[in-house]
Amino acid sequence: MKQFNFAEDVVSTEITVTDGFGDGGVGILTGTNLTTSSLSNAQKEYYYNMQFNSKDHLSLSYGHIAGSGSAEQSATLEGTTKAVYGQFYNLLETDRTALKRNTGFVINNATASDAYFLVAERLQMKDRLNPGTWTLTLSGSTDAGGNLTLNLTDNSKTNDPSAAPFGERYDIVEGSAGNVTDTTQQGFFYPDAGIMVLGGNQMSQSLPGTSAGITAGVNVPAVAQGTGMAPDHRVADAVDNPHKFVTALSKGSLTLRSEEKQFIYDYFCRAKANEFNYSQNLTFWSGSQYDIRHTDMINNPQVYITEVGLYDEAGELMAIGRLSSALEKNFSSEAIVKVRLTY
Repeated sequence: MKQFNFAEDVVSTEITVTDGFGDGGVGILTGTNLTTSSLSNAQKEYYYNMQFNSKDHLSLSYGHIAGSGSAEQSATLEGTTKAVYGQFYNLLETDRTALKRNTGFVINNATASDAYFLVAERLQMKDRLNPGTWTLTLSGSTDAGGNLTLNLTDNSKTNDPSAAPFGERYDIVEGSAGNVTDTTQQGFFYPDAGIMVLGGNQMSQSLPGTSAGITAGVNVPAVAQGTGMAPDHRVADAVDNPHKFVTALSKGSLTLRSEEKQFIYDYFCRAKANEFNYSQNLTFWSGSQYDIRHTDMINNPQVYITEVGLYDEAGELMAIGRLSSALEKNFSSEAIVKVRLTY
């Protein structure tokens, strides 16, 4: 066993690795390949889970600062949308008194009284979502029977982030893969939290849906509201604003990448000419005195390095590096084996 000289024998490197957000490294999730997972009706009042390859990838939700758009609400019962809005605001923003003043997310210089929320599954996003590379494509219908498409991305390629409790915050704007086509704020992107916030008013203007959907509020069934993202502000069982988000994404797509920091340690295991020239393999020795089995190796042993073990200070084996082919070692040769550990 030989100790490392950490100043000379160990080199550490930190790198950032990105991969497709989808299961198996898939970078583009088309709406037709996304399905909603089985949830109870009570859960759907708060969110829908979107799955790819039968695995949860996204949660889509809707919140309103005053509780509009909830299934039920009263003086003693807080609406579900109010609870959702408050939860996300308190997680993502710094002003803890804003909700008491009936203000919350400020999007495009105005209080966003309601918002849609997209939450990435932590297992898929790893350390965080990769800024400047994603595109969220949403689609909705019109009275004329046509479709409107909205492409959203962040402005990280041209703007520095704002500080937020959960790391960085960028504006969500129109564009794709970080290339901005319209600088008007549509919402906020929090890459470290894996959350996108889309203003309800902004979505109403960009993807209103049919007239029935826009004016929903006086007993307009959800089925008649078309596919748009104009929120339904009624307090009624028929209201299902999170599903508006689900439908718009199901007709669109999401291009997204995960981001992960990796720490690489390269250990240079050095065997000098007079080191490691004898094997501990029992076939190398003979008899109870452990004589060298082959006499021609007494003064000129020949061994082959096939693996290298890394031990801690207590002598416990921590890692094994196996060579792709055996490396010959004797008194007239030296060897260097690099063992790489990635965390």
